[in-house]
Amino acid sequence: MSFSPITRATLFLSPLLLALSLQGKPNFQLSWPTPNPAFAKGMGYSAFLQKTGPDKAFSSGAFGCVRNNGFKFHEGLDLYPVKRDGRGRADDKVFSAMEGVIRHLNPTSGYSAYGKYLVLEHTTLNPPLYSLYAHLASIEDGLKVGSSVRVAQVLGKMGNTASYRIPLDRSHLHFEIGLRLTDDFQRWYDKKPYTTKNQHGNFSGFNLVGIDPLPFYSEYQKKSFSTPLEYLRSLPVAAKLRVRSTRTPDFVRRYPTLCKAPPKGTGVSAWDCSFGPFGIPVRIEPATQPMASKSAKYQVLSIDYATQQKPCRRLVVKKGSSLVPAEQLLVYLELLFGI
Repeated sequence: MSFSPITRATLFLSPLLLALSLQGKPNFQLSWPTPNPAFAKGMGYSAFLQKTGPDKAFSSGAFGCVRNNGFKFHEGLDLYPVKRDGRGRADDKVFSAMEGVIRHLNPTSGYSAYGKYLVLEHTTLNPPLYSLYAHLASIEDGLKVGSSVRVAQVLGKMGNTASYRIPLDRSHLHFEIGLRLTDDFQRWYDKKPYTTKNQHGNFSGFNLVGIDPLPFYSEYQKKSFSTPLEYLRSLPVAAKLRVRSTRTPDFVRRYPTLCKAPPKGTGVSAWDCSFGPFGIPVRIEPATQPMASKSAKYQVLSIDYATQQKPCRRLVVKKGSSLVPAEQLLVYLELLFGI
């Protein structure tokens, strides 16, 4: 049997559309971003994840602390092709996971470790998620920043482009889903000792914080949530901090259902911030109490030690007798609050 590109991409999606029409849950359409139906069929990692080398586990292509013996974090999924051309190059199309708008398009491989990549904002969702599609061999003709795309629309072709060398036989799609931290990324970037120009505005990977796509798809398939908001609220709070800042982050404005802004005409001296696994913000609201210390920038309110067992991307560490934000969480706080 042969399938059109849309049909092949929606092999995962199609059974859920029926459930959607009958039960109203979930309330948005979700498609697997490649033609490979393995995950939808319940097959294991070896059927769809690209491992980082011939002697590596297939889990090295998954999300999380999966590389360098668990000490290196991987922000998304690496999905391998099911079809190659006569020269061994990946020949799979790449599809949009949800309907949305193209916010960033990088056609120059050398500008990013992502190579040629696209970022979509899924503006109709609550909250609006972003998805990222990287290492593309090519981007579909006619697409540009501001273009609207349908769920399962062709975005380009899978490849191995990057600012470093990816072997041809490891061609894959790097795929992320997440949130954007700030509208003012360039100001943060300019204060860092980077020697290369930021070519991507607010859509650098530094400014995107992700969720693990696999449980997101799995829970969607089970009809466990109606909206991404319900899914994000179901995540465990890995750490909760109080942050000294009178500034209202633009994140609060852009994600009003995840956050709570202070009443108009009132000020705020600190914020209570809840972070899910690996640091995705799941709630930001004005602090209910003042900071315990008059000089501290941050105060750790709680920590879920069960989420801190992996050796990478811990959110809180011990410094002397105190708990303090770990390095990556400090970066997120800098981006959110301009500290």
